[in-house]
Formats: sequence, C-alpha cells, structure tokens
Amino acid sequence: MTRIVHFGDPLPLRLADGPPERTPEYHATQSLVSPHVLMGFYFFPRGGSAQVTRYLCRAFSAGPLRLTLFAGSIGAATENSNAHRFFTGIRCESLDYSPARTLWAGGGDPMDAPVPMHASYEAKDGVPDRIFFALDDSAFEQQVASWTRFLAADGADGTFRPTVVHLHHLTPMHDAVRRLWPDVPIITHLHGPELKMLASVHDRTDAELSVGWTAEWVDRMRRWANDSARLVVVSAQDEKLVQSLLPVDATEVVTIANGVDTEVFSPKQRTLAERMAKWQHWLVDDPRGWRPGQAEGSISYRSDELSGFVDTDGAAVPIVLFAGRFLRFKRVQLLIEAHHALQSSGGPSSVLVIVGGFPGEWEGEHPFETVGRLGALNVFFAGWRNHDELFDILTCSDVFAAPSVDEPFGLVYLEAMASGLPPIATTTGGPPTFINVDCRHPTGWLVPPDDLTATTKALAEAVSHPAERTTRGRRAATFVRSQYSWALSADAFESLYAEVVDERADLIRGRGSSYGPEPLTPFSDGRSAASRTTG
Repeated sequence: MTRIVHFGDPLPLRLADGPPERTPEYHATQSLVSPHVLMGFYFFPRGGSAQVTRYLCRAFSAGPLRLTLFAGSIGAATENSNAHRFFTGIRCESLDYSPARTLWAGGGDPMDAPVPMHASYEAKDGVPDRIFFALDDSAFEQQVASWTRFLAADGADGTFRPTVVHLHHLTPMHDAVRRLWPDVPIITHLHGPELKMLASVHDRTDAELSVGWTAEWVDRMRRWANDSARLVVVSAQDEKLVQSLLPVDATEVVTIANGVDTEVFSPKQRTLAERMAKWQHWLVDDPRGWRPGQAEGSISYRSDELSGFVDTDGAAVPIVLFAGRFLRFKRVQLLIEAHHALQSSGGPSSVLVIVGGFPGEWEGEHPFETVGRLGALNVFFAGWRNHDELFDILTCSDVFAAPSVDEPFGLVYLEAMASGLPPIATTTGGPPTFINVDCRHPTGWLVPPDDLTATTKALAEAVSHPAERTTRGRRAATFVRSQYSWALSADAFESLYAEVVDERADLIRGRGSSYGPEPLTPFSDGRSAASRTTG
C-alpha cells in the first residue's frame, strides 16, 4: 500500500551546542542545523521530469532548505537544453555533454568522451544517447566515474556534505553519490520511463536477459531502488509497477503528485486577432517544426496556409492541441489518424496543432510522415518550444488531446486544465486520477487506449459543442487550482526529507557505522537477474 506524505509537516531544525567531533553521529545531527539538499538530474533538460525538477526547486526557494541542483546539460547558453538557461534562478552545477555530442557527430563514440554522454531509457536511432542496456560494464564505470568527479569537485573534502540526496530517476548518479557519501539518505524520484523500461524486460527468460547487458542494468537499478530510503512515485499506476518490479517494502513507496504553477496557468480569453497573431508567429515567422532527419524549421508555413484557422463566417475554428515528445507511448500517430477520420467524414471543422518533438528524437513513424501517409489536412507542426511559451499556446487553443497509453503522470494535462482547456486522454496511467474524478461533473474526455473510434468520437464531441467544452474547461481549472500546487508538493518533500534524515540518524547512533541496504531479492518468480549467463 502506498503511504502518502502529509502536507505541511514542519521540517525540524536543531541547534548544536558547540563544534563536536566530525563523526558519523555528528553529521547525523549537524546536518539538520542548516539542511542542505543535493538534487541530481542525470539527463540534460528536455522532458516532463525536467519541468518537474525546475518547478520543485523554485518552490523550495522560499523555505529553510539550501538546495544545490547537479544536472546534465547540452548546447550553448542560448539553447533550452542548456541547464543554466533551463534552470535559471536555481543554484545549479551542470555537467556538459556537448563535447560528447560533438564527438558523436564526427563519427566517434560519445560514451568514450571524457564526460560520456548520458544513456537513455529508450532505444532511438540518430541520437548520441544509447539505451542503458547497450552499455557494457566499462561504459557503466565511465558513467559513474564522470559523475563522481563532478560531484566531488563541489566539495567532497568534508566541507560540503548534503543532509539528504534527492535523485530524479534510477541512474548511475546513485553509485557516484554512494562513493562520496555512503551514510547520506537518498530519496529516488521515479517519473515513469525507468519503470517502463524495466517492465519491458520483467517477463523475459534468462536467455533473453543475456542479450547485451540487460541483466546487469536490471540488477543495478534494483540495487539503487533497494538502497533508497524512499521511492517517490507520482501516481497509483506507478506504485503498482514499483511493487511488481523493484525489491522494496511497500512502506518505503511514497506518492507525491506533481503540482501546477497556477499563477502562470489560468484561464485567459483571447480575441481571434490575438490568437491569429500568435499562430502567425509560431508557424510562419518563427517556424521550428522539423522533418525526420532535418533541422528545426524544415517544416514551415505561409500566411495563407493558416486560412483553416477561420471558418467561412470569419469565426475561429476550434484548435486541438498536442504538446509533448514523439515517444511511442504518446500515440501522436493515433491522434493524427483520429483527427483525419473526423475531417474526412464531413465532421465539424477543426485544426490540430502539434507542439513538441525534441529535435531529432522520435520513435516509430514520425508524425510528419503520418500526415503524409494519410494525406491529412489542417495539421500543423510548431516544433519544440520553450516551456515559458506553453501558457500562450494553451490559451490560443480550445482542447488538449494526448491519447497516451500508460502516461506515468501527465503534468501537461494539468497545465492545460488549469488554463481552461478540457483534455482528451485515455483510461490508463496517471490522467484518470485527475480527469473526470467526479463523473457527474466531467472535466474532459477519457477513452479506451488505442481506440481510434472512441478517440475520434471524443474529438467530435469536443469540437462540436462549444458550450460543453467551455463548461468542462471551467470545471477543470477550478479542480486543478484547488487540488494541485507546487507549494503543497514542496511541503510534502520537506516533510519526507526530515523523516528520512531522522531515521538515518537513529540508525547511525544505534549501529555506530554506515547504513547499508538489505540484500537484493529475486524477481517474484524466483529468478534473479544476477544469474545471467553470457552468450
């Protein structure tokens, strides 16, 4: 059973009576005098978990915690993937992956760079980051050594010691932290991709696990989870996955939902002229859509091609918005097919705008190729945009649609709802926990996964009935504002930090030595990934 942290519990602060000896017992108590959180983000910023990290760090800024974020970074200071740009206003130390990307572009191995490229939970072509399972033991050691050097450079000489370490995802950062601070409690924040990857191999045979270095990485991730004082998940769906995939006690799994910046995301009415000026900018003046294998801006439009945004009477045509990465579970292709089916059947007019798709990254058929295969009309690609632009994009749209299957949480759905857009989602993953919670007063539409007919029907209802769309959007905004905020999430984490630090202090006092994890247990069917045979 998931244990939910109570919001608002105070973080205990203790005063030291003098400069005691710097023993483990000293660190166990002294760390609470001025709590210092080391937060780790292994990847360069580009997806939803990066947004969560940024919002959470900002929410801590008004509290008693001192927080230092250590994050991956790539690109120049003007690029959104640059950590210092993305995490502006946050004390951030960045590990630059740019030289590894340059090495890869020149035909070299980015994993052999002095700072090797981070690995990935997905196998993708044409990008420098390879799936974890493709990295051998030597490459793993290079990953750990790189992060150990980087963390040590900030003061592992005893002058800097974090109170608690908060790591996003299961990554080699766990081993780097343990090499430097074996007694400091680690909270691991799971955002979903690692669970999807582990789930994909959970039911494989030993022979299948022997392909590549799959078994070794499964063992490592299970060990990191076992070593964590707490695993934080964002939804009931992920809690179930954790219980089936990772060797942890149910009492150590905590659900803390993501929040929404309701000061930014709120309903706003725009005139047709204002909307058209914005779409002119995003699609014509500053195009960033991209064709497979080509650069940003390789998909662009003329002003006259936006005529479909207005009907023959001069009224605004409903705009359906998707925003996210082009990952397989997002089902962008299904959304395009549903919109095309609606338009082809003589249904109500609408425009589908696709925002996102990190440049060069996609799984399966590229959505632009889906449009070409179908001959779909009124589908526009706005490209990867700064998150600061998302509010304007949402308030120039009418419906948010993302038929993802097993979406771990879905922060963007909440941001759309807070902005007054009713969402279309599936009955899987995180969205059902906050969409249509009260079936008598729906806030959006939920459809079965991978159901083209149901998705098309939901689109038709959403674009055909403006009054119902407005009503559901208003309910959605009210619900999010009352139930979700980053301040509540930050309070929950502060309480959790205090809890695990107290537990670790008691263990150190009782044992007089560093805390160690319990032995790993095998898979539920008795298999252990450590039993892998080479071949």
